[in-house]
Amino acid sequence: MLPRIVIPSYQRPHLIQSKTLRYLRLQGYPSDQILIFVASEDEKRLYETGVPPHLYGQIIVGQLGLKEQRNFISDYLDEDEIYISFDDDVNALKLMPGYTFYDLIRDACNVIGSRQAGLVGVLPNDDARRFKDNATTHLAHILGSFFIARNHRDLRVTCTPKEDYERSILYWLRYGHVFRSRRGGVQTKYLAGNGGIPSADRNVREEEGVQYLAQTYPTLCRRKDKGTHPDLELNWRATVE
Repeated sequence: MLPRIVIPSYQRPHLIQSKTLRYLRLQGYPSDQILIFVASEDEKRLYETGVPPHLYGQIIVGQLGLKEQRNFISDYLDEDEIYISFDDDVNALKLMPGYTFYDLIRDACNVIGSRQAGLVGVLPNDDARRFKDNATTHLAHILGSFFIARNHRDLRVTCTPKEDYERSILYWLRYGHVFRSRRGGVQTKYLAGNGGIPSADRNVREEEGVQYLAQTYPTLCRRKDKGTHPDLELNWRATVE
């Protein structure tokens, strides 16, 4: 059976069906394996009204806030379950010619099933010039917008804007590897839109996340801003002691 897909979503019932759910529909992914996690009963009713029911299996009320929702999803899923996570605004995964979404799932499940790693992702953008027929295993940023993982309830994310950096570090510390396929990347827009994360205080929370992770894991990451945007760089040369 294919892994369950989880999609945290906030105030975007129309966008999720035109982006992520549309992509999954085009791939022929079984809709009963797709779980949408929302923040309240009111939002659940909004999504039930706004999203055609043939596009998903369940809508589940979790918690408000991305890190809170991520941890809720971890508690909801079975321990050790292999699952796929998408953000609600992913246009597509752009993959090398001849390499399909199902090939990626198969390869990720083989890596995770053999316990070589617990977290698998793709490149952070869809620039085909960077695609290669291999994967890296060093400490690397596995995007929160799409990843495949083995669920461990004791691996908790503690910051919202940089939760994907934190997850990458936690899984790398657990397994000694994270796998990032270079056979494809994510087509999405970063830091755009009004949904997903309430954005009024995004910059403040980005700053807090960068400071927290740089201070907590000084040998594994360092601050490297992108213009005025607080950001991090992971230490790909790091080794597990």
